[in-house]
Amino acid sequence: MQIHLIDLFYLVYKYKKIQYTHTHILPQRIFVQFNKITMMSFDLNHKLWVSTRKDIGQLIKKQNRLKKLEPPEEKAISFKIFSELYVLYVELVNKLSFIYHNTFQVQKRAVVRVLVESATQQLMRLKEELKGMELSEYVYIDKALVARKLTPRDLIIWRSPQFLYRRPLDAQNIVADNKLYMNDMEKEEKAAQDWVKVAEAVTLIQAHERARRARVYKSNIKFDKNKFLKVIQRKKINYKFTFKPDQAMSIPVKRTVFSADFLKDFESCENLRAKMEVLEPSIDDDELERQNKRRDAAARKIQALWRGYRARKIVKIRRRFKEELYGMKKLRKLKRPDCAANSVLEMYKKEMLKKKLDEEYVQLITDERTRILQMRTPWMMEDISDHIRHWFQDFYEKTGNFHPYPDPVKTGTILVVIDETMTPLEFQETLGKKPMTKAERQKLAEKKKAEKQKLKDKIRKQKMKDAKRRKKLKDAGIIDVAYEITSSKAIANIEETMKQFSLDWRNIDEYLNKNHDPIKDWITEEELAKIHQELRGLVDEYMRVEYELLREALAKDTKTKYKAQKVRKAKPKKEKKKKKVKDMTADRTLESLYQELKDEGIIEDVSHKDFDEFITDFNFVADDTRDEDGLTTLGPAKGDIKMIIQESMLGMGEFDIEKPKSILLIGPLNSGKRLICNIIASELDAVFINLSPEKVFKFADRMKYFLHVVMKVAKAFQPAILYIEEAHRLFLKKVSPELKEINPGLLGPSISKAILKTIKKSDKIVLLGTSNMPWSAKGKFKKAFQKVLLIPKCDYGTSFLLWLELMTENVEDMEEYAYSALARVLQAYNSGEIAQNISQTLDVSRRMRLRNEAIDPNEFLEYFLSKNEEPTFPPDQKVMEKFDKWFGKSNKFLKLRRKFMAKKMAKDKKKK
Repeated sequence: MQIHLIDLFYLVYKYKKIQYTHTHILPQRIFVQFNKITMMSFDLNHKLWVSTRKDIGQLIKKQNRLKKLEPPEEKAISFKIFSELYVLYVELVNKLSFIYHNTFQVQKRAVVRVLVESATQQLMRLKEELKGMELSEYVYIDKALVARKLTPRDLIIWRSPQFLYRRPLDAQNIVADNKLYMNDMEKEEKAAQDWVKVAEAVTLIQAHERARRARVYKSNIKFDKNKFLKVIQRKKINYKFTFKPDQAMSIPVKRTVFSADFLKDFESCENLRAKMEVLEPSIDDDELERQNKRRDAAARKIQALWRGYRARKIVKIRRRFKEELYGMKKLRKLKRPDCAANSVLEMYKKEMLKKKLDEEYVQLITDERTRILQMRTPWMMEDISDHIRHWFQDFYEKTGNFHPYPDPVKTGTILVVIDETMTPLEFQETLGKKPMTKAERQKLAEKKKAEKQKLKDKIRKQKMKDAKRRKKLKDAGIIDVAYEITSSKAIANIEETMKQFSLDWRNIDEYLNKNHDPIKDWITEEELAKIHQELRGLVDEYMRVEYELLREALAKDTKTKYKAQKVRKAKPKKEKKKKKVKDMTADRTLESLYQELKDEGIIEDVSHKDFDEFITDFNFVADDTRDEDGLTTLGPAKGDIKMIIQESMLGMGEFDIEKPKSILLIGPLNSGKRLICNIIASELDAVFINLSPEKVFKFADRMKYFLHVVMKVAKAFQPAILYIEEAHRLFLKKVSPELKEINPGLLGPSISKAILKTIKKSDKIVLLGTSNMPWSAKGKFKKAFQKVLLIPKCDYGTSFLLWLELMTENVEDMEEYAYSALARVLQAYNSGEIAQNISQTLDVSRRMRLRNEAIDPNEFLEYFLSKNEEPTFPPDQKVMEKFDKWFGKSNKFLKLRRKFMAKKMAKDKKKK
């Protein structure tokens, strides 16, 4: 056993070494191995990309048809259209995000990135439209899901770690305790420190195992000395005498370790039939026939029993499969502890390969630019100058004069190339005209300005007219679907990108490019265009001298006064002077600031948890319980709120998606608020900064400095989560004597100015707060959080899944247990209370007695009633009503619903 454990730990240690190594210092062999993996997945990614392009084409056709649609009079039709589009965009985002993270060719990756970002933006816009029609934070589109043969779980677009926001390497190194830049010796020392506790545990387990074997052997000797003292030793056994001073032993003496087998005597089966025939006495034919009949009957009996057993086993397996399919039963889950780390490691491997390809792409651009400058610059300059000279000659032959040389402020002679200069006829007309006076030029400018303003006013009036028309329609419950689709920039980006892709890539076979090589012809064309533009400015300076010489010679020939043309150059843009914010910690490094917050306990380590650990179920009934206005009458289930939180966190990824700056989770105790915050931080691989009053009151004398350090660290190490536990304490109406010591309102006045105002849209920082008594806070509490979410009480579906998952996870043989009855009876309890009940009732000692003493459902009830000091009861209905009342005043959709219902009641009264 000892040898196997050492081998196992060595393998894990080697894995840990690779895991702690960051992407930019991974060994070359990882590139070789990963290239093999990418070759295998290339075919899958290519086929998915081909099918996704077809899906995008069909989606664009559908949207183009909807652009011509007149506003539907029934709100249900608009809701159906948007819900169908939403489901299609969810599928599209899932496919595109997979394709994007598995696409390595640089130019193609840029195209896919635009598509996935635009599709996600449109998805969030559609969700907002659906929320506006539902007048609720939660949207139920079951009919659209059934049509696509999907479930609400398929609407989840969170794919960690695909949506991770990667930190800079230096910042990531600090977060990872300087493991990225360690040499081999330092890595081994660090790994050895990490494994000290594990090694001690293994030593203790080995000592107990040896003691157990010794006790078993001793009891066997007492039972039968003759049998168990007899040692049958195989030949050529290595005999060793060893002693390890650092090894714990049950008996501290020197031991003789040898490979010996305690074996029973057994008889060889060779020639067994011959021996039986010798031993058996001779029998007559009748007796032999009777024996054969008995043997046949016995064989038939055995076969019948075997077939029955086999059939029952097959039926049991099929029944078990159906129960798992329907969600009635669940097998015990064995989670690998390194599963999340492996997925992140795979992501960083891909990122490393992408980084390498990006560097090669940049180098290729540099090399191609250098080649073009060396090889083609003289020819290009000669071609440009010949073209300008031809333009001079053409105008002189047709008009007897020269066209004014275009100024650099108007991009120079590029105007000649794009035909934006005057024609010879237009120029001929200007020759006879007198130059305009200053007053005339000013009048002409004012006229043009007035025409431009008139056009703007006309467009603005038309927009206002359309907006009033849409508002009038919306008040009547009619949504202008065509306008919503036409005005979407995300849809326009998708259409334009796909159109450009079809033009650029029509002659390129993507399947042949398995090495992810960039398309060199495009680089050459782009660099030629850039170099041509740069050289034209240089040639223009020389040709302007030639132009003035020609004009001067023409003036001498015509005996007119020569006057050099004024050159108008573009004025350099003045950089706006930004207000320099005084940096109070300019003389300190980020690592020292990070370590200071960590030492003070402000930055906390968060255990890895994923959204699957927040066990919830969706509301499958709400869509079927709509009223006459098409609004849902049932509240959300816990699964619905999990989906809202995941959507709110999409903006914390690498894509440009809108997100709230602050989120407040309210609900009774043990409803899972802290667990959700933990999950968000671990899923995002975010720095978890705890700003609860218990942590902050120590910095009361230097609050300005503390907030400066917190925000500086949060921005440097983003993504970051700013967490406030029981956030209502920051704005309490009345501070209790127990809380006066920690001064809970210390951080309250600084939240809006020092925290929220400094967070930009592009920052991957979010303020998360929890509260179980929001009504005890002042009105400023609502203003501090952009989005407020109420954790609903536990429903039957969530309760059933909790009992099913947690009991299956803790106990191996709990297949036939009455989960449904437990879920129904104890449904009103919060998820945290149910989880604590299961973990404490089914502790180690109780699980050891399960085989002999089956668990009684009353034991779970006794935990709530008698095991605690005071009986634990579900949240009171009055408390839940208080939560609903406070949430109704802070949620904009519930306010809109109340206004809608008030208008409806007023209309009904008028009719009466």
